[in-house]
Amino acid sequence: MQKSNSPRVILSGIVFSALAACGGGDSTTPTPSVPVAPPAPTYTVGGAITGLKSGGMILASGVDKLSVAPAATSFVLPTALTAGTAYNVVIADQPPRFTQVCALANGSGTIGNANVTNIGVSCSDQVAVVSTLAGTNNPTKLPTGLPEPVFDHPQGLTLDDAGNVFVADQNNARIAMVTPAGVVTTFVGRTPGEAPSDADLVLGKIEDITRDKDGNFYAVGQHMVFKITRAGVITTLAGAPSIGYADGTGTQARFNTPLGIKVDDVGNLYVADTLNLRIRKITPAGVVTTIAGSGVRGSVDGAALQASFANPIGIAVDHAGNVFVSESNLIRKLTPAGTVSTFAGSGSDVGEDGQGLKASFNHPYGLAIDAASNLYVAEQGGTVRTISPSGYVATVAGKNRVAGRVDTDGVGSVATFSTPHGIAVDAAGNLYIGDRMGGRVRKIVQR
Repeated sequence: MQKSNSPRVILSGIVFSALAACGGGDSTTPTPSVPVAPPAPTYTVGGAITGLKSGGMILASGVDKLSVAPAATSFVLPTALTAGTAYNVVIADQPPRFTQVCALANGSGTIGNANVTNIGVSCSDQVAVVSTLAGTNNPTKLPTGLPEPVFDHPQGLTLDDAGNVFVADQNNARIAMVTPAGVVTTFVGRTPGEAPSDADLVLGKIEDITRDKDGNFYAVGQHMVFKITRAGVITTLAGAPSIGYADGTGTQARFNTPLGIKVDDVGNLYVADTLNLRIRKITPAGVVTTIAGSGVRGSVDGAALQASFANPIGIAVDHAGNVFVSESNLIRKLTPAGTVSTFAGSGSDVGEDGQGLKASFNHPYGLAIDAASNLYVAEQGGTVRTISPSGYVATVAGKNRVAGRVDTDGVGSVATFSTPHGIAVDAAGNLYIGDRMGGRVRKIVQR
């Protein structure tokens, strides 16, 4: 007798029918979509600019920044804001000193339901007035019996808190002091009519000079670094008369023709060790270390001791500890973190103004920096330049590549320089120039 399979078939059909009634085993009910709210409308912040000629101005609101192009007539900050957001536009960087100064109106408010267009920036011209503070137009040695106001190859210079200028009067083997009224006396070294002495071996080769907050002076020359007290006592802080390269303490260290020196806020010295192609640091105790430069000639950026320099000459240090160096038609920057970069200059010697690497220099020599981090450059090519904190380069005074240059006082490019070497800036922002071949100390004020 055969068995029937019918009940099993019937059961399968029942199960299939039940699943079909439920929509199938693999079906899912669609989730209702949630409507996406449209983004809130945003509005720009901007306004009008009048009178701007120079570059270098930076506008900012919070972290939002805008570098304004020369001759711009309007601006719009990069970031758009939603309604109800506060803004506060300020001039973060002015155009370079001695060129223009700008003012801002209606800079703060709250975003409404329209673009902000009523902020106003107005700029007015500033000029550099060049005068002779001391000296004649001919480099002159003191033993001829001439009065003290003459100089023979004035080099580096620095200032004290009273505004007196101290000048490395190189070929006269002295450091001279010039009062704000232009009265010249010998601070240390040879006086008028005095015969050469052993002091000439030191003071006759001084290249640059700086002063610390305690009133001590420091000078570089003859492969050594000297300390000069306010009383005029000279001692060797570091180095020896022989050429070499070595880190160490005091006379154990060696230099090769250092040409630039500056002091920071805590008394550390920074030296442009020119023919060693390195930047050196000296503590107040006389401990010398190399902080930048591989010793290979070049202008390669990078980590401090792998970077290269091509005859570093002038040096300056700002309040943040950044070190600036002039060399081979470039201005280099060494950060406290130990990174070397090219701050300004294309490498050509045309002497053009412009932003950062688009600018060019004609043999930059001495450097100085003010409290607002404006950098000043004395160029052997016959000009004085300024560099804003953002890196915009502008000419303060003088003319580039003028044949047969003499020292002519005047305004801006009307003024001329023979061979600007040393440069210093006082608390009011006035500049002082050691005009080497002209035998003068020049003063530049902004008007």
